[in-house]
Amino acid sequence: MTAFIMTRKIILSVLGIALIVGAYFFAKYLIENKNKPKPVVPKVVKTVLVDTVKNSTVPIVISANGNLTAKQRVELYSEVQGVFKTGNKLFKAGQKFNQGETLIRLDASEYYASVQSAKSNLYNSIAAIMPDLRLDFTDVYPKWQAYLNGFDLNKSTPQLPEISGEKENYFITGRGIVSAYYNVKNLEQRLAKY
Repeated sequence: MTAFIMTRKIILSVLGIALIVGAYFFAKYLIENKNKPKPVVPKVVKTVLVDTVKNSTVPIVISANGNLTAKQRVELYSEVQGVFKTGNKLFKAGQKFNQGETLIRLDASEYYASVQSAKSNLYNSIAAIMPDLRLDFTDVYPKWQAYLNGFDLNKSTPQLPEISGEKENYFITGRGIVSAYYNVKNLEQRLAKY
């Protein structure tokens, strides 16, 4: 048994010495490698594409979907009344119209008939005073007869002859000729708005 213990001590001693020698050589190897310079990494120069900047206006294009609301909404009111006539384009919200294009058209036939009626009444009033002018105002009769002869219901009402005297003024005004004339001119101005 002592021989066995002895052999065991020798083996452990040899292993211990081998371990110490191995640690010595391993430490020496590490020390030698520590002093080696690090490898130099080659510097890589990358190429970059460039362009010269020129200042200019860049249009902004935004695509979107949905309903639009006008920034400056316009409300239209007609100065005249009548029956609405259909046009080339539908008259509804969002419809585009070009400059000078007719937005809506109103039927003026009813109003035109009332203007023609007023013109006819003026003509009849002047025709009714012609016999009195012939008898009482023989000097002004020819200008009123010329006015009556030049009166055309299909054209604009001509201006009344110039009233020369006070008696003529009272006579013409008293018969309602001047007010009927201005009433017709007013109706004609309104008819032009159709």
